[in-house]
Amino acid sequence: MLSSRQKFYLMIGLVSGTFFFTVCISSIFTLFLLKLGAREKLIGFFSMLPSIVGIFSLWMIKYISKNPVKSFIMSAWILFALEICFLPVFILADFLSSALTITIFCMLLFLFYFPAQGYVYAWFPVIESIIPFSERGYFLGILRICLTLAGYGLLQISSRILGAEPDFIRFSYVVLMITAFSTFFPCFLSYAGIPETKRETSERISFPAEFKRILRNADHNTYFKFLFMWTFIAGISGPFLIPFYNTELGMDSSFCVTIVSANTLGYGFSVFGWGKVADRYGSRYVLFVSCLLAILHMFFLAHIHLFSIQLIRKLLIFSSFFGGVVFAGQLMGDTTRRMALSPEKNKPSYFACMLVFGAQLPAVISSPLAGFLIQRNREFHSGIYGIYQFVMIATGLLYFVLLFNILQMKPLKERPIIELLRDSITESLMKVRDVIASPP
Repeated sequence: MLSSRQKFYLMIGLVSGTFFFTVCISSIFTLFLLKLGAREKLIGFFSMLPSIVGIFSLWMIKYISKNPVKSFIMSAWILFALEICFLPVFILADFLSSALTITIFCMLLFLFYFPAQGYVYAWFPVIESIIPFSERGYFLGILRICLTLAGYGLLQISSRILGAEPDFIRFSYVVLMITAFSTFFPCFLSYAGIPETKRETSERISFPAEFKRILRNADHNTYFKFLFMWTFIAGISGPFLIPFYNTELGMDSSFCVTIVSANTLGYGFSVFGWGKVADRYGSRYVLFVSCLLAILHMFFLAHIHLFSIQLIRKLLIFSSFFGGVVFAGQLMGDTTRRMALSPEKNKPSYFACMLVFGAQLPAVISSPLAGFLIQRNREFHSGIYGIYQFVMIATGLLYFVLLFNILQMKPLKERPIIELLRDSITESLMKVRDVIASPP
């Protein structure tokens, strides 16, 4: 096991490894593409790149399973090297044509997602092997808090660097800052001295056979349908929220980054609470409640344009924070459910199949389709609704399909969802009654 100093180095490495994803991938890159003149169809294409890479990276599992630690650290160094390669694209964007800049950017992003996929594959077995079970909850809890605070701070700094209408050089300043902080990523993972635990697997990894086993197992099949539908829905609206804020609502680039930082806070401050709810009521309940809240979130966003511009800015901050809370619940329910259903054998291939076919393949379908529909019907309006509003309403309606799917899930030592909801409502009403009867 690791010493206190090794755990400290590991923590710094893990936290700094998320900077590029939290700041650049989620917001800066989208704003950069909009600045270059990219439209929704192209943004939808970029959103499906991780999924395309995932489908063609299943071969990595066999290699990573032999020595997860080596693959883990090597992926970190490759990711850092590719992050540096992005800098010239932003610096030279003023001198190159938009088409050439986008082409180079696309090639780099495509290459970037391969080591990112390998890093994700290696992350779980590495953390499982070096952090004892009795310390894992505490370690991951501290990690999530650090991720939230660091991500929020960097997003706020990036917002101030960009300003309202940034030129390309300001984008390069942000990427340079994130790349500089990301230096800690591979260095501290290497300094941590993670012991290599070679895992020469005796079992043959066959992804087609594993996928057939998943479909034949009733519990796995039901969960797979949920996972596929959930990520399909996320691919419809998720990649286009920043274009909606920027082009539809007229929010400047700096404020768009501020909105993303509010989402990060919502996720970080609620994930512990969702974890407690999952421990008490089970993953089905967490998934059901968070999907109910997602419906409210989508319908709220679909009508936010009806308010005054001053009020819209405040409501967007609240909506983004609330969206982070919703996502934290969905992610917590999904993670706990996926681990609880994992088989004793062939775990690497099980998790890989769920990740690629259940969580990445749907985005290959939904994101480009949604981008094509939004761009083609950009000027469409019917009453108070435009194409963005129709997409969000459609997303909210699709969540009802998820609710039905969750109700079909068999309990894993859990009580029925309706009974849990009734008890939760009753408990809440009792607390309200006590407050009214005995005010503070």
